[in-house]
Amino acid sequence: VYDPPVEGSKAPPSLAASVSSQLAQLNIPYLWQRGLTGKGRLVCSFDTGVEQSHPALSDRWRGNHATLQSSWFSMVAPDTLPYDNAGHGTHTMGIMVGATPADTFGVAPEAEWITAGIIDQGRSLSVTISDIIEAFQWAFNPDGDDNTTDDVPDVILNSWGIPGGLFEPCDETFWGVIDNVEAAGIVTIFAAGNEGPDPMSLRNPADRASTPLNSFSVGAVDNQLVIGSFSSRGPSSCDTTQVKPEIVAPGVSIRSSYRGGGYFYMTGTSMAAPYVAGMVALVRQYNPDATVEEIKNAFIQAATDLGDPGEDNAYGHGFIDASRLLEFVQVPVDAEFEIVGYQVSDDGIAFPGESFGLQLMINNAAGNVDSAYGVISQIDKGMIDIAQDEAGFYFGDGGTTALNYEPFLISFADDLYNGEEIAFRLCLTAANGTTCDTLSFALTVGVSPKGDIAAHSNGTIEVAVSDFGQFGFAPGSIYNVAGEGFRFAGGANLLYEAGLVIGRNSLQLSRAIRGEYGGFRVSDFSPVEDLSDPWMDTEGAMHRTAVFDDNYSAIPIPISVRQETICAHDVTDNGFLLVRYELVNGTIEPITNLHFGFLTDFDLSVEDRVWFDAETQMIYQLGEDGQYAGLVALENITGFKAFENDGGKTGFSGSALFDLLADEQNDVDGALEGDLMFLVSSGSFTVGARDSMTVAFALVAAADIDELYRNVDQAKASFNSNALAVEDNNGLLPDAFELFQNYPNPFNPTTNISFALAEAGTVTLDIYNVLGRKVKNLHIGLLDAGEHRFEWDATTDSGTEVASGIYFYRLSTESFVQSKKMLLLR
Repeated sequence: VYDPPVEGSKAPPSLAASVSSQLAQLNIPYLWQRGLTGKGRLVCSFDTGVEQSHPALSDRWRGNHATLQSSWFSMVAPDTLPYDNAGHGTHTMGIMVGATPADTFGVAPEAEWITAGIIDQGRSLSVTISDIIEAFQWAFNPDGDDNTTDDVPDVILNSWGIPGGLFEPCDETFWGVIDNVEAAGIVTIFAAGNEGPDPMSLRNPADRASTPLNSFSVGAVDNQLVIGSFSSRGPSSCDTTQVKPEIVAPGVSIRSSYRGGGYFYMTGTSMAAPYVAGMVALVRQYNPDATVEEIKNAFIQAATDLGDPGEDNAYGHGFIDASRLLEFVQVPVDAEFEIVGYQVSDDGIAFPGESFGLQLMINNAAGNVDSAYGVISQIDKGMIDIAQDEAGFYFGDGGTTALNYEPFLISFADDLYNGEEIAFRLCLTAANGTTCDTLSFALTVGVSPKGDIAAHSNGTIEVAVSDFGQFGFAPGSIYNVAGEGFRFAGGANLLYEAGLVIGRNSLQLSRAIRGEYGGFRVSDFSPVEDLSDPWMDTEGAMHRTAVFDDNYSAIPIPISVRQETICAHDVTDNGFLLVRYELVNGTIEPITNLHFGFLTDFDLSVEDRVWFDAETQMIYQLGEDGQYAGLVALENITGFKAFENDGGKTGFSGSALFDLLADEQNDVDGALEGDLMFLVSSGSFTVGARDSMTVAFALVAAADIDELYRNVDQAKASFNSNALAVEDNNGLLPDAFELFQNYPNPFNPTTNISFALAEAGTVTLDIYNVLGRKVKNLHIGLLDAGEHRFEWDATTDSGTEVASGIYFYRLSTESFVQSKKMLLLR
């Protein structure tokens, strides 16, 4: 019953951030520029199902916040999440709404979707026909509540049809249910079929011609706008005077989502019809009250004639031009205001303690007001001050976007933290209206963390670590995200800043510390593997691991950093945190002239003193109240330098910072007093192809000098013991791909899945049930060579707990696929 593609081939996972040629041909970006992206609208498909977990579709499935019943119809598996054994339905849904952060290929990328998996379900033709009729009845009221309407789709895409010869010409089996859903305002779109080029080759019910608009069928053209030889032709078998199809759209070598989380090129009218169905969502966003007849007529009126002059049985009325659609749809009476962005004065970031101007970008897709007046207020009072709360917006005649021409003036309190969301409301009144349209929005304070932050704590020390190269994060530090900082014996935070630096020269230099002028600078490092949950080894030491790289650096170094932090819990003097970095070269070329550094700025008091102990390889500070804090070298640390912050917080240019890294001479002046900081370093060294190099040190704190040295001894003993379970693999990367058995197994409620990669590449890690249906995607994306570990909490992609039983986990790369079995016991 489903209309199989004429041909198909594997497609790349993503394309350049440019609009596909098909979307450009249809002039879809014109509607996007007006703010019409399908937001707030709902599309539906009757197809082979949809892979709900596909990364280009999963976040816009309506079932994420609505009931399964109202979001998925299946007579075969009604209680499972949407799935797709054929791939066809996932492909057509992607053409309607598919999008990832780096790749938009769907017509309405912000629309939500529901689906009926009723085609190619292994059921007989007569049963399938019955299923289709029941699906139409379901779509009329998916949630079963007559008092709700947000569950009713704007459009049903039908990339299926009954081939000629199975029904009598012009059979009316589906007419009644189609008429019912369209009477309820649901537009039905049908693929013409792939039985061309013979005349009268449209499938049923796409060949219906009881009115000029019913059923609305779509043929397929190639990228040169030439009709596909496969595209079914009219006239209708119902009335040979009626021309079919209605319009044509791109249908040759269309790239879209496919089952298994991948992408495929497919050809057929099944690929053309979703372009039209997706445009229905855009029109309904423009005018939610547009009727079925009005929308279909707009498609016909906005079509560009192709083929023989006038309507013909190959191209119908022609190729749809989305830029003209709105000319034939009634202008909405009310403005539909939406906040689509904002601008903060100066550097674009509203840091804690800063006063700034705010401009809001307002969209009114209807384009039916020339100006509006707005007043902002804070939803939860406190921590901010609004000095100027009123502003005007000018759209112009027919304009759809505007910024307030006088900025709102706002001040943030000093004790807000980076990443905090401050909620506001905007009361916006159109110049020709009296009713306030209340819109909510939020401003992010400062800069949100690039990854995860968590604390090590053992009762003596507390240290906040991250998976992007920084430590600390307490209020009053250089980067306050309400973290724990570095605390000793329950006291105040001692750490203003600490972070990693790696460089090969003054240009190829990556840092997670302050900028040139001493202020906060966003880290060049970002997570490849998120900061792990804590786990304890057999000797009572608590571990956290993470992997990050420097892809945000101006000139990245082709190296990844594996971080392990260890906090001892079973020794008397345990005021230390062990930090180990493995610098991994996953390339086939050696990395030369590499330098490592770690900068700390402890703030123990107003007048600190600094010392270096060559015998223990420790640099440390003493505060006025007698507290000590410092760093002790454990592996491959050779340089120690101390500096005084001069008149504030001293910054480092790229060249100055690299000079410090490259200077092999120790420079610690014991006479220094004041606000001090220091840098430990190592290098230069070469990391061979697919090799690694380890650096390790300990952060220590104490209440007196004797305790400090005891902590140093304990840190060295802990580091040198087998209890650390350091996975250094003798500094070598795995020489083969390997998927390890999960642990624990059997398990409840979580288990860890580990694997080794011999080389960097795109990796997919999925969980399947015994029926072969995917229940969870644990990872999809690039990973560095080396060992990796992921945790599964026995839930599906939607967060639903799975039942006890046998499950399979599968690791897939471009050159390696392996599966293993595991057992969940509730």
